[in-house]
Amino acid sequence: MKRRTMFLLPSAIACLIIASCTSATVDSAPVESDGGSPPPAEAGAPDAVADARPVDDGGTKALEVECKVEPCYLALSGNGGEHTCGLVKDGTVRCWGRDSMTPPQSVDGIVEPGDNALGRGGLVSALESATPQPVSGLGNVTQISVGSNFGTCARTSDGSVFCWGRNDYGQLGRPASEARLLTPTRVEGLPPVDEVQLGAVTACAIGSADRALYCWGQWMTGLGVDAGDDPTFAPQRVSTFRPPVHAVVVGAGHRDELSGGDTIMALLDGGILASVGRHLAVGTIGSEPPSRPAEIEGVARIGAFAFVGYDGLVTRWSYLQDAFGSTTGFVHETLYLPARAEVVDVKLGGVEALAQGGALLSTGRLFRWGLNSSGTLGVDPSTEARANYPREVTGLGGQVVSFATMRSSTCALLVSGEIKCWGANGNGELGRGSIDWLAHPEAEAIR
Repeated sequence: MKRRTMFLLPSAIACLIIASCTSATVDSAPVESDGGSPPPAEAGAPDAVADARPVDDGGTKALEVECKVEPCYLALSGNGGEHTCGLVKDGTVRCWGRDSMTPPQSVDGIVEPGDNALGRGGLVSALESATPQPVSGLGNVTQISVGSNFGTCARTSDGSVFCWGRNDYGQLGRPASEARLLTPTRVEGLPPVDEVQLGAVTACAIGSADRALYCWGQWMTGLGVDAGDDPTFAPQRVSTFRPPVHAVVVGAGHRDELSGGDTIMALLDGGILASVGRHLAVGTIGSEPPSRPAEIEGVARIGAFAFVGYDGLVTRWSYLQDAFGSTTGFVHETLYLPARAEVVDVKLGGVEALAQGGALLSTGRLFRWGLNSSGTLGVDPSTEARANYPREVTGLGGQVVSFATMRSSTCALLVSGEIKCWGANGNGELGRGSIDWLAHPEAEAIR
């Protein structure tokens, strides 16, 4: 595996270079190192390298919401899909964007609802989906996780998990024969949990008492779960991730490969990133999946297909291709941080080179990269069609607390408690009460 470096600068993006590789261990393949080369002189020396620290909280945390508007949102979720949900201060959840993979079908003259990604429990028109509305029958929510396959899960104040939407692989905690959950449905077989994370076809949660990992959905090698001939498995404790588990992320990989499997990434004691699934943090394409999680050391914080090391640097992994365009493995890419601000959140919609990605700094500055066909990077697509390196999103009118990246849109939660979105709006992703097929690089508040 190779590693290359990207520089995240206050006013400019520097060149791509080769750097040394993070230490890692994996059953399937050793990690390569090319020795690296020093940063180019014009980039300047990175002055934001953080001191090494234990993995209790990953260092500096994100800013907190101050609730200066109504409704006041406390959290935001959405990564790689086409809908987004926000957690309101009163414990309710509001969602907007695309409600279903396929339009509602007529059966014997009766029109059946779609996937119900927005949690409204019935038929939702394209125009109705463009306005944020509460999820039916759900309250006392403390955390939400939007998947990329028209599903959403929420944790309530008593540690219970409720999910709704598309359930074709049992990823919402019910048998796959229940293809759609029209109302928030409790996931049975779980103890009280502190966190839940939903991917495309798999979900995981961290137990409150034992700090163990519990997962369900599509079976994958490395979970230590015997699914037999059934490609799905019910909620249960995963023995291959040793507790205590500090954080978990479920990444969906390539946006057009939902059925190909997710990647589960967990932060373990001792600063270890452990991963199983389709796109491991280390390994080679075509090798047999390891029977246990692949591990990387020296990690302080994790995101979807990315992590923050003890040195404060952010590393992501993506496809490594040969001269003929064939995928042969994964490459590690590192971002240097500007000033002394640290990355408090990082996420990618997949491992392909131009997957939608973003990084949030402790100062509330947001950086984005990927394709920009609809202005999802916050700039006019006619002037910049893509960004290979992170660029800062400006003009938001406030500091960012959290953000969500969709296929072609972005939303950000500001310190004021307001959510602003920009990019594509063909499915109401911007929450403006309207739909169109124009580019919207300017951020506006949801309605």
